Amino acid sequence: MYQLQIKKIFISVIILLTTFTLVADELSESISRFINNKPTGLSYEIDQEKLYSSKVLQQFYQNRNYAPAWINYKAPIWINTNVPPWINASSPVRLNSDSPAWIESDIPVWINSNVLQKNGYVLLDYIRQAARHGLNAADYHLFLLEKYIGKTAFFMAMDTEDMMKLDVLLTDAFLILGLHLYYGRVDSEKEGESWTIQRKEPELQLNRKLEEALTAGDIANGLNMLAPRYRSYWMMKKDLAFFIELENEPWPAIVSDTTINPGQSNQLLPKIRKRLVKLRYPLSNEVSATYDEELGKQLKFFQKDWGLNADGVIGKGTLLALNTKPNALINRLKVNMERFRWLPLNEPRKYLMVNIVSFDLVLIDGIDTLISMRAIVGKDYRETPVFDARMTYIVFGPSWTVPPTILKNDVIPELRKGPEYLIKKNMKLLRHNGSEIAYDEIDWSKITRNNFPYMVRQGPGPENALGKVKFMFPNSYNVYIHDTPTRGYFARDDRAMSSGCIRVEKPFELAELLLADSPEWPPEKIHTAMQQSREQTASLKTPVDVLILYLTAWTDGNGRVQFRKDIYTRDELILNALNQKPKTEKIKIIPF
Repeated sequence: MYQLQIKKIFISVIILLTTFTLVADELSESISRFINNKPTGLSYEIDQEKLYSSKVLQQFYQNRNYAPAWINYKAPIWINTNVPPWINASSPVRLNSDSPAWIESDIPVWINSNVLQKNGYVLLDYIRQAARHGLNAADYHLFLLEKYIGKTAFFMAMDTEDMMKLDVLLTDAFLILGLHLYYGRVDSEKEGESWTIQRKEPELQLNRKLEEALTAGDIANGLNMLAPRYRSYWMMKKDLAFFIELENEPWPAIVSDTTINPGQSNQLLPKIRKRLVKLRYPLSNEVSATYDEELGKQLKFFQKDWGLNADGVIGKGTLLALNTKPNALINRLKVNMERFRWLPLNEPRKYLMVNIVSFDLVLIDGIDTLISMRAIVGKDYRETPVFDARMTYIVFGPSWTVPPTILKNDVIPELRKGPEYLIKKNMKLLRHNGSEIAYDEIDWSKITRNNFPYMVRQGPGPENALGKVKFMFPNSYNVYIHDTPTRGYFARDDRAMSSGCIRVEKPFELAELLLADSPEWPPEKIHTAMQQSREQTASLKTPVDVLILYLTAWTDGNGRVQFRKDIYTRDELILNALNQKPKTEKIKIIPF
């Protein structure tokens, strides 16, 4: 009886191994039929779910002669037999094609078959954790993948059709996930609200990237290399995972009618302490109702991380930030990780960056921040655009040609009142050929905001709107960085006050750093040039990349997550787009 049972199992194994060789060929044929029989003009579908790629999917499988990419078709499949109740398998081993043997237990015996190769399980795990990239795992066929892989987990038979579907689904999932990591999940030009930073890299050949990752046996790294290579992005990924862990925790509002100052006692302080600890601001005492020095230190860190006045006073703004629920912070991180995916893939070596939302400018060289300063940006109805350019020269003692929008809305109404405005502002009226025209030569009764045929230019001097220096990076928006005669605005927390250009707090120090490699421009000469009443231009020996960004969340160089107010109310549009199902026609991949 025992020998008969063993013989049956060996026969079953031989039959199945022989059968599987045939199944491998059938699987390739099944993939070929699926790829080549798609009706023209329609998308591929599996179980009524549309696939995202068409030409690239087709090209990928054609290049490999329709061999499966993810299925372990050289291994035996699961079989089922009943272990006789009189067999005692005290030393279980796993059955395989080389040395079939019993496994432990008096339950059914299965010959172990890893239907999916390691690459497939790695991709599946990556998709399951897509939320850590701020992406939705359901967009990458997770439900169907779990359905078919679940068959192996529950010892259900998989036929050739099932394995074909699993292989194609995984391929399509890699292609769309790789696309989203590289280009972004949504259309930056549509949902980005005037985001015009363009990638410098050529079009992405994702089928080649997939083949390389499969060959290397490193799917995770293949996908990671498609994601932004900015340090902040990967730190944000960790911060996002942290806030996802907090998402379902209770987050009751902390409400106070009065401000709480250092040294005071207040019954709300234990709640505030616990909230800070939850948000990773360490405190040795979570229950004290007294505002001590340790609490003040951590609270100032918190206020600074939220772009608040770091005075340690617990007022309305600080409580509003503390009460922001983890889900809102998750959404903000998701939106801004998407914005990072719109940036050029690699971080520039040396660049000047303005974050509109945080009202600041930094000059970065490698991992070093050379200078940081406050900035004034466009008002909510004269928004500073998002773009990139290259700074090539600096103008000291600049004149200012009034841009059309400011001319129409601000200057012409003043000019119609009389010539005093021109005198006060040191301005001249110019024809478009550059010649000057006197105020009295114009019939102002016929002039309106919409038919003014002249230019207005302000000469260098203490009242010039550009201050003593402007930093030039040619762009279609006519936006640049400049000094300002109005210095008091830099003391404000909300500095959305300009007409679109960027005013900076430390123009002399910035000019000094940008010209540091130009011996002909020592600091003394820069200072003198800034005091003169004539224009003088200094070309940069090393042009500097300029990034004008809009980020309401990021992680800084010290590893501290930063949150800022959405001053132009752009986040919601991107968040809504992230939550929409991807559209197949938006794929930008080209075959090789």
